[in-house]
Amino acid sequence: MATPLIIDTDPGVDDAFAIALAARSPEVELKGLTTVFGNVGLDLTTANALRLLAHLGRTDVPVVKGAEGPGGAADVHGADGLGGQALTLPENPVPISGEDVVRFFADTITPDTVVAAIGPLTNIAAAIEAGVEFPRLIVMGGGLGLGNMTARAEFNFWADAKAARTVIRKGNPVVVPLNLTQRCIADTEFLANIDPVLAGLTGTYRAYLAAHRDQNHSDREEGILVHDAVAVAEAIVPGTLKLETHGLDIDDEGALVGGKHQVEVAVETDWPALRSFMEQRLSV
Repeated sequence: MATPLIIDTDPGVDDAFAIALAARSPEVELKGLTTVFGNVGLDLTTANALRLLAHLGRTDVPVVKGAEGPGGAADVHGADGLGGQALTLPENPVPISGEDVVRFFADTITPDTVVAAIGPLTNIAAAIEAGVEFPRLIVMGGGLGLGNMTARAEFNFWADAKAARTVIRKGNPVVVPLNLTQRCIADTEFLANIDPVLAGLTGTYRAYLAAHRDQNHSDREEGILVHDAVAVAEAIVPGTLKLETHGLDIDDEGALVGGKHQVEVAVETDWPALRSFMEQRLSV
């Protein structure tokens, strides 16, 4: 039996890789994409989610529009969130679901459902506060003494620090932090090999790749960081990431700090094996 999976997302270049990975993995049944502001504004993240599903031949997957807020990463993902490639993707004939995002979670989540949250945590926190229980919640965000918006705060947590605090304190998440994802580089050989599934979509990474070159990452090999796909891989194949329990909390800027809340944190993975898994799923 395939595991039901919902992805809460703000597409986003690395979101696109994560969504494609889930859409091409028989281990999971993709029950929906819930959208949130983040890499760009909500209207664009929602439009991108719809177009990505159409491109992947998955118009069976509903898209539920969630929380609005300021888009804050157009310099990395492009003004449209997909490296200027969004309008090259096909229109999705299926409209946005009219269901409220919290109601969608409440109606859709079953005891075996996994939710992968790969954007700001506004939707997830609202659902938790409304009494929705997440049997397994995997969150891409945060960093242990490491940030990409400030010295200590990662973008997804920084974008809504209050929501991140709610999730850390009440959501029992698995946190996949920058400390791990920044070691998972999809190199240019990988990017060249992921046709035909992402044919026409691989152009989305060009602005992203340029941004990484400009962010003083000269010590890294050429490639892009697939933060969100690393988290979604754990949803697809549990045990892909090695987990450790840490006592954590969230401060006012969205940085992970030491605290009393026991949280599972992904600390290691076999990146060559995970890279091969991703390449196999995205090239057949």
